Amino acid sequence: MRLDYNKFKQKKVAKIATIGINPRLLSLKEINNIITSSKELESYKSKIETILFYGAGCASEDSRNNLKQLLFKYFDIATKITVEEDLKAAVYGTTKEPGVICILGTGSNCCYFDGKNVIVKQVSLGYSIMDEGSGNYLGKKLLNAYFYNKMPLDLKTKFEEEYNLTLDVILNGLYEKENPSAFLASFAKFVIENQSNEFIDAIIDKSLNELFDNLIMCYEEELFTKPLHFVGSIAYYLQTKIIKEAEKRNIRVSSFISKPIDNIIMNINKIDF
Repeated sequence: MRLDYNKFKQKKVAKIATIGINPRLLSLKEINNIITSSKELESYKSKIETILFYGAGCASEDSRNNLKQLLFKYFDIATKITVEEDLKAAVYGTTKEPGVICILGTGSNCCYFDGKNVIVKQVSLGYSIMDEGSGNYLGKKLLNAYFYNKMPLDLKTKFEEEYNLTLDVILNGLYEKENPSAFLASFAKFVIENQSNEFIDAIIDKSLNELFDNLIMCYEEELFTKPLHFVGSIAYYLQTKIIKEAEKRNIRVSSFISKPIDNIIMNINKIDF
């Protein structure tokens, strides 16, 4: 969300964070609760005239329209609201030139940008079936190893010291909380911090191999001549391992962007919405 560009140019008035909003995973009531619970956002509500929203779960027209109606209701002086899928944000925040862009954060997704259009060859079915390489995928593999007793004792002890791993807590996070994908991804921090551990290293390598095999290589033809870009915190912290995996496949990785929002703000006047 941003304040009207024509009025404020490129002056950053505020940067406000909420928990993730995904209309595929959350009901409109849950999304409304997230927005209305932000006191900071409330203080700017009467000043916001134009909104450009990018998010996961916004690929379908129904999801976009439902979210747009909710935003119009809350930001009651807004005259223009555009809702787009997160892949477009990844593109606009990464490159102006043709290339393959892979999101690797809480979830994972990939597309090809031909310089004008965003082209998706592989549909994403989200955290329960796909999302290889992502934070929630790594969290899932970590919990799997822990509860199947496959984790080395020293690593298991360290894991237990850092997280509350009672069965009730895990089941509640997976089946009762609003966003199970984010819950799973919360364990990715442990993976990142312990990536030099042999057991963790194997989990990461297998996860990245699946990411390339199942998602990125759908764009094999484009990658013969165009670079690969990564967007998201997981990619940013696993750069060395990703580059190693890409080199095995003769793929050129051009950039890693942790948070594309800053680049989007810098180039907001060049985005058509």
